[in-house]
Amino acid sequence: MDIELPAVGPGVEENTDTAEDSPPAELEYLNYRAVVKNGWSVEDHDLFEKAAAAELSERDHGTVEIDRNETLLRSAEANDLKWGSQCRSGTCNVCTAVLKSGEAKMDMNLALSDEEVEVRDLRLTCVAKPNSDTLQIVFNAAPEANGNPGSGL
Repeated sequence: MDIELPAVGPGVEENTDTAEDSPPAELEYLNYRAVVKNGWSVEDHDLFEKAAAAELSERDHGTVEIDRNETLLRSAEANDLKWGSQCRSGTCNVCTAVLKSGEAKMDMNLALSDEEVEVRDLRLTCVAKPNSDTLQIVFNAAPEANGNPGSGL
């Protein structure tokens, strides 16, 4: 697994193209536990349509506007949503989510393999920030907590 660490220290200039001037991103979220409970698969192409039709609780499915400078986890918490987390630094995988659409860039990743990120589209919500106008994620998808969600993703 290749590990990319952020460049820090004297002489390292920050990127001047920040998201501060960008409008908020729109995040549609779905709880992996609701996916299992309803007999759906994270691979279903109409997963979010099914969730909307099922009229799930706001805890399990909804849409929120999120700040592009904040991680997905912090944005969820700012919207009074409770998602699984532990390290808050990209070193465990408790906050793992499946990125169904959109883009989210992780500042740090010591828990997921390249295959999990690039092929299975997994992200750590504690370090992932929105990199597109809209995103759809299935949260609470940590393998230990859910028996390897979406095996075969």
